[in-house]
Amino acid sequence: MAATVLLPLAVMLLGVWEQERAAADWADLDAERLHLTRIVQDLEAREPRDGRIDYRMQFRRNGQTYGGPLALVQARAARDETATLTLLMDWRRTLPPVVIAAGGIAAALSVLVLLAGAVLGWMGRASRDVLVGGFSLVRRLLPPILAIQVLLTAGGFVAAVIFEAGILARPGLGSGEIKLLMIAAVAVGAVLVTAGATVLGLRRALAAFEPDPLPILGRTVSPAEAPGLWRLTEGLAERLGALKPEAVVVGLTGGFFVSAGPAVVEPGGERLTGRILYLPLPYLALMRGDEVAAIIGHELAHYAGGDTAYSQRFLPIYAGVGRSLDAVAEGHAGSFGLLTPSLRLGAFVMERFHLAVRHWSRAREFAADAAGAGPTSADAAARALLRTGAVQPRIAEILDAAAEKPGSAPADLVAAILDHVIARGLDDPAAHLEAEQPHPTDTHPPTRERIAALGRTLDAELLAAAAIVPPPHALGQLAAYFADPAGLCRTATADFRGAVEEHDAAVRAHLEATAAAIGTEERVLRENSRPGAIVLAVTGLLFASFALGLVTLGFPGLSAWEARLVAWVALACGAALAGFGLFRLWRGERTTMILRPEALAIPGLDRPIPWDDMADLDMTLQQTGIVTRLLLPPEAPFPQLVPGGRKIRLDPKRRIVTIRAGLPRKMTLQDFADLIGRYRHAAEARRVLAEAGSSPARSTPDARAT
Repeated sequence: MAATVLLPLAVMLLGVWEQERAAADWADLDAERLHLTRIVQDLEAREPRDGRIDYRMQFRRNGQTYGGPLALVQARAARDETATLTLLMDWRRTLPPVVIAAGGIAAALSVLVLLAGAVLGWMGRASRDVLVGGFSLVRRLLPPILAIQVLLTAGGFVAAVIFEAGILARPGLGSGEIKLLMIAAVAVGAVLVTAGATVLGLRRALAAFEPDPLPILGRTVSPAEAPGLWRLTEGLAERLGALKPEAVVVGLTGGFFVSAGPAVVEPGGERLTGRILYLPLPYLALMRGDEVAAIIGHELAHYAGGDTAYSQRFLPIYAGVGRSLDAVAEGHAGSFGLLTPSLRLGAFVMERFHLAVRHWSRAREFAADAAGAGPTSADAAARALLRTGAVQPRIAEILDAAAEKPGSAPADLVAAILDHVIARGLDDPAAHLEAEQPHPTDTHPPTRERIAALGRTLDAELLAAAAIVPPPHALGQLAAYFADPAGLCRTATADFRGAVEEHDAAVRAHLEATAAAIGTEERVLRENSRPGAIVLAVTGLLFASFALGLVTLGFPGLSAWEARLVAWVALACGAALAGFGLFRLWRGERTTMILRPEALAIPGLDRPIPWDDMADLDMTLQQTGIVTRLLLPPEAPFPQLVPGGRKIRLDPKRRIVTIRAGLPRKMTLQDFADLIGRYRHAAEARRVLAEAGSSPARSTPDARAT
């Protein structure tokens, strides 16, 4: 409320205050204009008609008193100046209503979105159709509403700044007033640019969303290849009144899940659409038949409840609101906090939607658990929940080891997992009672709550049954599902190893390309001081030319002595500026950094700083150039200052090296940061390749479960 409603209301109140001040300023100036008009009329009436000078005619202005004809000249000038300022203040009176309208409408929009988000979130808990329909409307309306609010906020800020700057627009501006006007101009420009970029980003947020195909590492199995599995699945679907899967995929990674969207099965690249059931082979081998049936029944119940189709419907909503938030967040940093209301509004809508989705996700998980227990028993469903948590760490240990060294992995990882489980036993199921399965958009209820919802008491007998180690012949139960279980397990193992090797090859290629992006030659960066030196030299010549003109032609209003004095001062300034500029041109551009493949060398430090020794690095652009700060870890040698360096500050206590220098020629701050980043990334890539013996660290392929 403070960020989305009170802040725009504060802007509106600022406009009200400015409106009162604007009226008062205009009234004061108009009264002064009328007063000066009467003075001019009086002086004109008193001016002698015979051309004589009457020094009794006097007018005081800017601390000086003028007499005779000058009094009338100065009075007319003061009247005209006041008339101009009166017109300026009259135009300035139009700005506060803009500030008031911008703040008021922005606050009203905030209230509207807050109420709509809260109401839709509350109504969405009663009906999933209402949830999807309501937030689908929000997805379409939120980007333009946020865009309007961004434009209103920017417009109100610009109007307020111009109003305040208008009071400075008087003749005889001092250096302080000029600086304030420049700051106001920069602030206005920055806000307008940020607002424009944000609105363009919000326009892109309205683009259509097409979900990427779900990648699955596995193999599709036909009814001929898995007759027992298909009979079990179809029988459960009939008993539950659920739709049958159109494809069954088995693999080594992840857990049981169903999908109703597009998917691509690797390594073959087979594309699937429609209802897909994924089953992990290790779980099929390590779990009892009734436990497997309870889990498959649970997954098929998602089809019966329309959960998969529902998920496909709200994915575009998440994408649209998320892209709107991203667009506002990108401009937030450079908006002086003016985009805070829009950012908070988007976050509030996303939170309301997420909580409603989470409510239905948990409710549907409990319903799917109950449905899965129907064809089997509550005991089997509870054991299945506990046993999946107890089995998963052992499966991960074998798969992680195989991913680390795929070349030496066994030919049948399912058999290796069974041997590992027999040797080590299962995890304690009680340690996984609070576990929640991660999901792209929701979270499953903890295992303890799901067992309680099944009506099964969580006792020692149930925990002991879930922790029983499978017998050595457990692998044989796969024959009840597949025509050739051994061949299928070997094929799945080969697919897994191939995926790991392909992933490693891609990582290795990326590291090698990153390392090769930086050549072996060092790159010298120099300050771009030549333009500044030329400006100094040209400015000095202009001062000298001005001095010469004063001596030759004189200057109206100055005596000969005063003109010579001003000329000497101008000549001295010109000589100093030109001399300094010519000296900088003669000296050339100074080296600020030397980029080497292995380290960063800085003139003035006794040793280069290896890229691998930099714990952190940040850059800031200031008026005098760029400030680069390097943070070194405690174990890295800390450099010392030597002659030849400049604008370097060392902080041994905090282990920070600060370098101040101008930007290199033809480089922006982003160009400079990208260049430094390439050298750092190349050094890191070489280090990773060297540590791995030109073979990067491996990881298990992504596993998905639901």
